[in-house]
Amino acid sequence: MSESAGLPRQRLTARVAELTRLAGDITLLRLDPGAAGPFRFRAGQYARLSFGDLPPRDYSIGSRPDEAQLEFHIRDTGDGGSSSYVAEVLREGEPVGVEGPFGRGFLREADPRPVLAIAGGSGLAPMKSIVETLLAGGATQQILLYFGARRESDVYLDGSLKALAGSHPNFDLHIVLSEAPAASAFRRGLVSEAVAEDLGDLGGFTAYVAGPPPMVEAACRLLTQRGLPSARIYADPVLARADLLPQSGS
Repeated sequence: MSESAGLPRQRLTARVAELTRLAGDITLLRLDPGAAGPFRFRAGQYARLSFGDLPPRDYSIGSRPDEAQLEFHIRDTGDGGSSSYVAEVLREGEPVGVEGPFGRGFLREADPRPVLAIAGGSGLAPMKSIVETLLAGGATQQILLYFGARRESDVYLDGSLKALAGSHPNFDLHIVLSEAPAASAFRRGLVSEAVAEDLGDLGGFTAYVAGPPPMVEAACRLLTQRGLPSARIYADPVLARADLLPQSGS
């Protein structure tokens, strides 16, 4: 299937509807396409955003495809580019260019297998979209979300995710911190290590992975070692080396 998942490529101008600091360096950005919408995409895909005269940059979409507004989780990298602009300059009501959708790591909704979603940092955005889309659609298979971050201050949206887990018996949330203090209520370690500790044979799952390249690569390597065919591991090439990605979609 093509990178756009069979959807037409769109270019439109949306307006900033909300800017909220979620964690120490992550801002929740909501965009309203207004009359130019809807912006069509599949859960797990990303869009190319343009802020003022800055070069366009790709960001994963955190909202469900059936929601009117587009949600993004933008980490301020401190490079003075788009992410810093969002954190320091952007204001509600301002225009933002949106192009897309892009990405092969989108939800295969017809796949009835148990779902393993692994997110690192702001890679939570596409995994949130996938999990919420499944649950909103009445999915009954097991859904596991492993969310890895460095410190407690990097954890965000855990309240809403825990609420989802509380209301859906088939959804389990696991939050793992690589630098959690001894007294932390969160699990300590790398997110890929947590998956390895909890799960044995993964051959019956379908997996979606998003986050920093080292984390994505480690997770994809583990998944294949535990028996999950590479054709059922979905991660976009901007986040993982090509040799760790599936060569074809289903």
